[in-house]
Amino acid sequence: MSYNDYNSQTSGSVDSTAFFARQYVSTTDFTYRKTFSLRSRLTLEHDWKDGSQSFITAFVRNNSVGQNPAYSIRWTTGAATATGQINSNDFKSYGFIAQHTQKLNFLNSKLIVGTTLDLSPNTYYAYQTDLTTELRADKRSVIRYTQVKERPDIQLANYQADIHNVAAYVQYDFEPLPKLRLSAGLRYDRMAFDYTNALDKSTGGKDYSQVTPKIGATYDLGNGKGLYANYAKGFSPPALTSIFLKRTTPTASGDLFYYNLQPAKFDNMEIGGWASMLNNKIYVDAALYQMNGTNELLSIRQPDNSTDYQSAGKTLHRGIELGVTYRPSKQVFFRFGGTHAVHQFVEFTLSQRASDVIQNVNGKDMPSAPRTLWNTEISYYPVWLKNFRTSAEWQHVASWYQNQTNTVNYGGYDFANVRMGYQWKGIEVFSNILNVTNALFATNATRGNNATDRTTYTPAAPRTFVVGVQYNFTGKH
Repeated sequence: MSYNDYNSQTSGSVDSTAFFARQYVSTTDFTYRKTFSLRSRLTLEHDWKDGSQSFITAFVRNNSVGQNPAYSIRWTTGAATATGQINSNDFKSYGFIAQHTQKLNFLNSKLIVGTTLDLSPNTYYAYQTDLTTELRADKRSVIRYTQVKERPDIQLANYQADIHNVAAYVQYDFEPLPKLRLSAGLRYDRMAFDYTNALDKSTGGKDYSQVTPKIGATYDLGNGKGLYANYAKGFSPPALTSIFLKRTTPTASGDLFYYNLQPAKFDNMEIGGWASMLNNKIYVDAALYQMNGTNELLSIRQPDNSTDYQSAGKTLHRGIELGVTYRPSKQVFFRFGGTHAVHQFVEFTLSQRASDVIQNVNGKDMPSAPRTLWNTEISYYPVWLKNFRTSAEWQHVASWYQNQTNTVNYGGYDFANVRMGYQWKGIEVFSNILNVTNALFATNATRGNNATDRTTYTPAAPRTFVVGVQYNFTGKH
């Protein structure tokens, strides 16, 4: 059982003037997030004589998340006023997960069967807040928002839904040949809900279901080397908060909500391998993957910073991942992990209005999707100073496009961390210096597709020192 009661002021992004001047003063001193959660589970497990295993887990959850989020502020360039929102998402869950794994003598195989059931009553509301703005001299960005009035009379969302999630799955693993292991599985998911939408006074129900297969193969080449390949289909229904958010502008047919959002479907393919070399001093693993998405839920940023949702036609995610570890001696340990990938729109319509210059973003990169990421670290454990450790870490993130039309990019960033520690008996003293070079960078930089939009930055922390003492208790019996 776990209980959490969390209350936090929350910050938002800053404009270019504040970012490059490192004036990290929140433009919203009224935003917050309050979270309450109570979660409990009870599990019964049993190991059978033949090596088979069974378990069943019953769970209960009670969650409440209330917030006044900075990311929901809507402001049009040059305006002296803006709007925000206060919302609350509350749900309870009751359910269970059951699984049995049966060991079989035939082909050294095993059969896994399982099922899950989740019943979750959910309520959600959101209403408008009125804000005033203090603008910079060019009237193109905001120094500070001030909340002047809560407007519960202007509701942005207000629904109640009873969610029913059910799933069943089966998987069979076997070895048709020595050193070759195959795995085949099938899963059925159904997410359904009955709802009452207070804003359009409608009631009804929706359900999304899918059967998804997966198949995989692993071949042990011996001497610490091997290959594997996997194929699977994925399925992801749209979130309720997206479906029942009131549109800023109704569609041509008069729809005020996103009842037509479709579940996202994915085809995943992956091949890879691993190898241990030089008496296990070097270990390398690599993978190539591709995921093709259909009806992936994507958001389109509007001129006032509101969000319009669409189920995209087709998307592509393709990349390579590489991991290397090297331990030349007991004193030195080196690791590297990185990926190079593309995340692109294949078919995605931005607008169906003939007056809009850009109708689609087919073939363009998704925003906030750098193509190259890597992290490397070297650690030193000196034999001349027992129980002392030190390491230096370097992280690299390549440039990415800030908007869906790929007209503006952010140059990416590099930063380094240094960590050290010393242990004496049960006491450990440690110090971490994060962003040791005090590099100026943003963990995200985004912009809308309109010519008048400006970049908003989520600034990373400057050079940060962390010092701590830890004591480990050990017992003997």
